[in-house]
Amino acid sequence: MKTIQIKLITIVTTALATAALFTGCATPGYQQADKTGAGIAQFREEVAKAKLAVDDTVKSLGEVAVTANTNPRDAFKQFTKSLANLESTSAKAKKRAADVKAEGQAYFSNWEKQLAQLKNPEIRNLAAQQKVKLQAAFDSIRTVSAPLKAQFDPWLSDLQDLQKYLSNDLTISGVAAAKGMFAKTQTEGFEVQKSMDALVAELNTVAATLTPANVKTK
Repeated sequence: MKTIQIKLITIVTTALATAALFTGCATPGYQQADKTGAGIAQFREEVAKAKLAVDDTVKSLGEVAVTANTNPRDAFKQFTKSLANLESTSAKAKKRAADVKAEGQAYFSNWEKQLAQLKNPEIRNLAAQQKVKLQAAFDSIRTVSAPLKAQFDPWLSDLQDLQKYLSNDLTISGVAAAKGMFAKTQTEGFEVQKSMDALVAELNTVAATLTPANVKTK
């Protein structure tokens, strides 16, 4: 992973230097890169919050099962609250993901326009090659986030169905009958968290690639 990150940073350093050659007095391409990098960092934070929400929801669902023989009402209320928080945090993460995609498209679209203005064929060739490499690094976010979405959405739907089911039947037999679904959603919840960890790791790499160390977007 370190080797890949170093290689990507080298690519970006050269790419941004090349971009500076053809942006002239216009807004430098690296400023758009900084903006995109900052957006990726915000997306990473939203994913981290969603992971915590997943953990809270899985734990609170487990408490419903644990207290089924006594009084599961308080545990169910906490589960409902945790689920609502999960829905909210995941929606924010999805919104941030869409923003990052738009920012990335704007960055590379601007780069493409600037390429057309280059007169020196060697510099134009170099810029085109670096753009392809950098865009591939950026697109790696989608290769990790798309499977996570495919995994997360049906899992969240199952949780929502369980919440509706339990809201009508918190009896001992009602909870016991859903034991299999409890176990399934909890196991899948842990898998979702692993996928979120993988996405956060990828976002860390890409953000470091796009933005020089210790640079903050104004």
